[in-house]
Amino acid sequence: MLTRAQLNKAVNDRLKAEFPAIPIQSSDVEEGFQRPSFFVQIETNRTEDFHRYVFREMTCRILYFPRDRHLMKEEAYDVQDRLEKLFGLNIGVNGRTLTINGAETVVVDKVVHYDFDFNFYDEPADSSGDVGEPMEELNYGG
Repeated sequence: MLTRAQLNKAVNDRLKAEFPAIPIQSSDVEEGFQRPSFFVQIETNRTEDFHRYVFREMTCRILYFPRDRHLMKEEAYDVQDRLEKLFGLNIGVNGRTLTINGAETVVVDKVVHYDFDFNFYDEPADSSGDVGEPMEELNYGG
């Protein structure tokens, strides 16, 4: 089963490759963080647990804090364009390719917000495969 940590790492690795000089904050973003920087969060929108598989709908939220919050328009445009190209169609996670269903990018309070949605089927967290003893004989009235 793909974990949020694995998904987060895949996003971080892609960001580091595209923006090697810009750090990714790992703690909650409130105050005292370095600029420029990224913050990544993986959220689950819906999970459906079936007998042999799990369906998960998720959103990845990437925040970008520009170098100077007062002179940030061109920098924000550049980062938005690069993020759209970087996460355009899919993302690879642990040998799997997850299709990105859609993305949205906006600037709120002089911070770039880039969100993309994806969903996938996965094996359940407890995938021991133990489903009980096989049925030997079935009798039904007829």
